[in-house]
Amino acid sequence: MNNLIEIIEKQRDFSKILAKKPLDYRLQKLQKLREALKGEWQQKLTQAMKADFNKGEVEVRLTEILPTLDNIKILRKNLKQWTRQKKVKTPLMLFGSTSYTEVQPKGNVLIISPWNYPIFLTLQPLTNAIAAGNTVIMKPSEHTPETSRVMAELIGSIFPEEEAFVALGGVETAKQLLDLRFEHIFFTGSTAVGKIVMQAASKHLTSITLELGGKSPTIVDNSANAYAAGQRIAWAKFTNAGQICIAPDHVYVHKGKLEDFKKGVVETIEQYYGESPMKSEDFVQIVNNNHWERLYSMLSDASKEQGELIIGGNGSREMRKIEPTVIIDPPKQGALMREEIFGPLLPVFTYDNLEEPLKEISSREHPLVVYIYSRNKKNIRRIQNTTRAGATAVNMSLIQVANNYLPFGGVGHSGMGRTNGESGFLEFSNTRAVFYQWGMPVNKVLSAPYTKGKVRLVQKLIDTLF
Repeated sequence: MNNLIEIIEKQRDFSKILAKKPLDYRLQKLQKLREALKGEWQQKLTQAMKADFNKGEVEVRLTEILPTLDNIKILRKNLKQWTRQKKVKTPLMLFGSTSYTEVQPKGNVLIISPWNYPIFLTLQPLTNAIAAGNTVIMKPSEHTPETSRVMAELIGSIFPEEEAFVALGGVETAKQLLDLRFEHIFFTGSTAVGKIVMQAASKHLTSITLELGGKSPTIVDNSANAYAAGQRIAWAKFTNAGQICIAPDHVYVHKGKLEDFKKGVVETIEQYYGESPMKSEDFVQIVNNNHWERLYSMLSDASKEQGELIIGGNGSREMRKIEPTVIIDPPKQGALMREEIFGPLLPVFTYDNLEEPLKEISSREHPLVVYIYSRNKKNIRRIQNTTRAGATAVNMSLIQVANNYLPFGGVGHSGMGRTNGESGFLEFSNTRAVFYQWGMPVNKVLSAPYTKGKVRLVQKLIDTLF
């Protein structure tokens, strides 16, 4: 702990020096990280992910390395423009003055990242924080120890510890860090832990970004290509064994489209993972035994309830896997609907009238994403207007997060603040307002004593300007 406090004190001091360094310094650091991820460290990270939960090389490069490099590319291309002073309009009554905004680093920041996408969800906020000119402490997940260790080595090879440092450890390390003062905290994880992080931040009035989760619903309406919807939803749900905060959590399918939807789902699972998905090298493990036990308990409870099992239903504690499982019309207050699933279990509910799923979605906490499959523009707009969420994706699932130009984040219980591209850069920046008086100020004319003439002048301003 003493070593951590020493590093944080160094970072706090260095943040003041870093704020004065030219913009090229930040760009050079981003370039070094880019070169490392395109070079030998890419292979080291993919091997680490294989060791932690058997994630394949292609998937690591596609879902972890590629989006991180894309964000670096956007930052390096646009950073000079984003850091320029931006002039704002001046109202007529303040004639003789100029106003503008400028962005400044927040200072020393803390990033706490999860295990499900440990590379991207650590390095993506890091790149935003570095682009904004901050010093950074990162606390990656203890549930992916090999990946966290390799990332610590990677960061140590590019940054001195007073600029960026990876703090390894478990819950106690996270608690120790949260007891200390930072200028900003960026947390990605569960809603329950997000509440703890927010409470800790409040002690120091620290600004905070919370990237959480929730039960993101999907609606397949009576105009949709339900077979294609089933294919796309199956891909999104069972990638990474469903261990994705923006994975479809549950689906509402119009009764007239159910058979086409079921066909699309089942064929896609069999095409991707074969007849025995648990033996497939492309179907990843559940991250650890505790999470496996939670999911298997949920599956066991669901199997005792009403509902049609159309595929899956088995699990292996030894292999730490659970088959892609789809259940039609389980109880809406049953095991699968009590909490965010975050695994390869998909409840599907049928409906007759669009009002049914809309009412149910509105009765729950705001999700991270609402997915819509429809060819009816009126229905799409109705779903958009009736629900509240961090994002909406229409006729596709999951890949909206790959657009680093699009702000990413939740609302309410699914999070606060935004990341990706310019939004991520601004999240780690203080937008400072600057007012410059160069002519005669208004108080020379409109100050005490308030004579009848001044009263008439103010009234004339009100009548004329507003």
